[in-house]
Amino acid sequence: MYLHRLELRAIGPYPELVAIDFAALAASGVFLLEGPTGSGKSTIIDAVVFALYGGLAGEGSTHDRLHSQHADPGVEPFVELVFETGAGVYRVRRTPQYDRPKQRGAGTVRQQASAQLFRLAHPGDVVGEPVSSRIPEIGLEVARVVGLDRAQFLQTVVLPQGEFARFLRAPGEDRRKLLQSLFGTQVYDRTADELAARRREVQAEVESADARVRDALSRFAQAAGVVDADEASVPGTLDALRTVAEATAADCTEAVAAAERARVHEHDVAARLQARARRAALLDRRRALDDAAPRVEAARARLALAERAVRVTTPAQGLDAARSRADEHRRRAHDLRARLGVPSHVDTAARRTDLATCVAAVRHLVAVEATLDDRRRARTDAADRAALLVRRVAELDRALESRPTGRAALVEEARTAATAAGDAEAARAEVERLRQLRADLDARDAAAAAVHRAEQVVADRRVRAEALLRTEQALRTRRIAGLAGELGAALVPGDPCPVCGALEHPDVALPQDDHPDAAAVDEAADASRAADGALAEAASALAVERAALERLRAAVGETDADALATRAAAADARVQAAHAAAVRVAEVEGQRTAYDDETRALEREHNTVQADHAVLVATSGAEGSRLDQDAAAVTDARQRAATVAAGSWDASADTDGRIGGTSDDRSLAQLVRQLDDLVARADEVAAAESQATTAAQAVRERSAEVDLALTEQGFDTLDAARAALLQPDASAALQAEVVAAERERAVVDAGLVEPAVVAAATDEGSAAAGSTVALDLDATRTATVAAAERADEATRAAVSASDRSEAAARCAAEVVRAVRARDDTSARSRAVVRLADVANGVTAVNPSGITLGTYVLMRRFEDVVAAANDRLRGMLGGRFTLETSDEREAGSRARRTGLALAVHDHTTDTRRAPGSLSGGETFTVSLCLALGLADVVQAEAGGVSLGTLFVDEGFGTLDPETLDDVIGQLARLTAGGRQVGIVSHVEELKQRIPERIAVRRTAEGGSRVTTTV
Repeated sequence: MYLHRLELRAIGPYPELVAIDFAALAASGVFLLEGPTGSGKSTIIDAVVFALYGGLAGEGSTHDRLHSQHADPGVEPFVELVFETGAGVYRVRRTPQYDRPKQRGAGTVRQQASAQLFRLAHPGDVVGEPVSSRIPEIGLEVARVVGLDRAQFLQTVVLPQGEFARFLRAPGEDRRKLLQSLFGTQVYDRTADELAARRREVQAEVESADARVRDALSRFAQAAGVVDADEASVPGTLDALRTVAEATAADCTEAVAAAERARVHEHDVAARLQARARRAALLDRRRALDDAAPRVEAARARLALAERAVRVTTPAQGLDAARSRADEHRRRAHDLRARLGVPSHVDTAARRTDLATCVAAVRHLVAVEATLDDRRRARTDAADRAALLVRRVAELDRALESRPTGRAALVEEARTAATAAGDAEAARAEVERLRQLRADLDARDAAAAAVHRAEQVVADRRVRAEALLRTEQALRTRRIAGLAGELGAALVPGDPCPVCGALEHPDVALPQDDHPDAAAVDEAADASRAADGALAEAASALAVERAALERLRAAVGETDADALATRAAAADARVQAAHAAAVRVAEVEGQRTAYDDETRALEREHNTVQADHAVLVATSGAEGSRLDQDAAAVTDARQRAATVAAGSWDASADTDGRIGGTSDDRSLAQLVRQLDDLVARADEVAAAESQATTAAQAVRERSAEVDLALTEQGFDTLDAARAALLQPDASAALQAEVVAAERERAVVDAGLVEPAVVAAATDEGSAAAGSTVALDLDATRTATVAAAERADEATRAAVSASDRSEAAARCAAEVVRAVRARDDTSARSRAVVRLADVANGVTAVNPSGITLGTYVLMRRFEDVVAAANDRLRGMLGGRFTLETSDEREAGSRARRTGLALAVHDHTTDTRRAPGSLSGGETFTVSLCLALGLADVVQAEAGGVSLGTLFVDEGFGTLDPETLDDVIGQLARLTAGGRQVGIVSHVEELKQRIPERIAVRRTAEGGSRVTTTV
């Protein structure tokens, strides 16, 4: 990583803009960042670290030191850094959290931190491509493109004050973490962890396989019925079980066959005995049927005679009923004519046709007659309504002519009020502006008083700070003047002089009585710094108050309170007038809208009245014509209906009425009802006479049927047939007797021809001849039960032996599979277990106890130590070299990491701990180790490119010879294109390094930067 340009403002002691061109400074490879103690050299390193990671270089530093106390509080602090890595050129800009003055009123407001990251086409690109403006995302992206996090950056690129020797003195476990992140060797630790996880998995698989073998053997022993079983005894036990199963199966087959034969024999004996008994019973029933045969035949003949008589008497009963119905209908027709007044000589069918024709011709006019009166009244009402509509049209015409004048007056009033209301917004803006101006005027007076108080505080604190600074300078001058006495007091006889190196001290200087010691000087310096801090704080507060006062003065100008009050009163009056006008505008608009609504309502009414009048006139004429026509038609219909109704049953009266005319005051509806009544009477008489004719025809048909039945059934008279009939009870008894005899005969005949009954007859014949053995059913049943019990016992034994053999065979197969799986698992696991033990440092197979990741880091660490020793041999007279060790370091609780470090002192040929080195020795050794680490990291194929290195302080502990060696080693780094920045206040370095960044304090308390290239 290379730094190109750094810009900062209002950061630390730098109130103004500071721009540093690292690319120009590093043209020769090495540049110096120098200045007095506390001037702000380390702040530039903090700015670089803050720009990249949002934090500071020192572990004990806080973010409060970022925002400058010497800058105007309203100035935004920021740091902007342009840097280049293998991923490209980037510009990052960050602002810390700070308090800025409020835009309105007094006091401050907290401004949150912000950040922006851009990818640049080249270092001079001023626009770039935005990458992100979110602080978390920028932190991740910077760590990715740089390849280092903040802690790693401080170990390899920036070595801040007090933390330069951390890598040298760090315990092995801390070195392992740093080296692992730098060289990317986490993959080896993950490999070891993965191997350990696989070791646990395969061990669990082996244990599980052993458990499955034990479970399979246990199930086999249980299935085979043995106490215990092992892998070797399984085949023999399985063969023995199969032999037993085969023997019991043969015994079972024989016993089952014997039982089946006994059962069949028992069934045969029982069936033969039952057939004999059935045949005897059937023979007895057949003899009883033969005895009752004559009585059954007589009953069958009597039933046949009764059946022929029924065939004759049934139509005779229908004839009697038909004669009764014919007499009844004839009598009813005669009575109905007499009751309805219809003469016997009148043809009711012809008369009904005349009446119905007349009713059909006039019926539709009944409804027309009912509406004539209403229609006449409606014609009169329509004439009256037409006159009324004509008068209303005239009234509406007069009202509509006067509407435009009234609306014009309302429109003019609304326009005048709107003009007055248009000034409302400007009046309110003026009122608000004057109110704000009044608040600024009051705030200006308060700010002037605050500035006066702040100036007094600054003056008092400046006097105190100057006095304390003079006191500190006086004490330092006196101590330097008496330094010889201080050294002489500490000189011991025989020790070399720290000034000239002589062992003899003829004239030792003694300290004066008032000689200040280091504690007094430090105390004075602390007091001076505290006073400077208080002065800076007061100056910052004064700057805030002055900025607020200037802002308020610019806002108020030359305005005074009286003129402001007059202008405010006038503005309030304008606002009130505009408000009243706006209210009136709304009122007039409402009135105009209502006026327009009334006008439109009058217009709609005018149109409606005109349309109603036109429709009324058109419909009245047509309705009058139709009314006259309907009245004439109703009159003709009444005359015709009255003539027909007056003739009643006399057909000639209709003709006479039509010729001569009749006078009848009844309505057409009454006449139609009379005609409907006559039609109904004619229909009733015709229906009764039709029923009488039909009944007479039925009598003739039934008489012919009776005569035919007497002839067919062989009876001379109807009385003879009726005498042959049977009562229902007697007929049912005879029928039941015949059916029972026929059914019994069929059952007996069918039973005697059954095969078993026929065989029983054969057995009886053989038994009578003495040629068969007697049948003993009890003895046969006893033999069957005994055979079945023997078959059940043999079956149970065979099933038990077969089930045991099959279960044992299944369990034996499971044992074989489990043993095979266990052997396969054991074979696979051995290589995994050994490899995992070696990678994780298990001492049983890896006596060194070093893990795979540590082993890889040891090789890298050896390269780092070798690179450090390459530089260290040219420093400190070649006295020291570094050596690695796999022993546990003092103070470490971890097991041997293989990354312990020791210092070999070639003068005494002893190994020393890094913590035993002096200050200058520690600096030199730490620098060589840091440079060696940077070399190895950059040389690694997948490592991080470290193009810039900062060394912050530590050079003051070196003597001139060692300083030459250190500068020479740093110069060697520039051959590969690196940039080396040295942060120091040592005067000799200014003579050695021409390119420098000089930091100096200013009279105002801040610092300024001067770059020399």
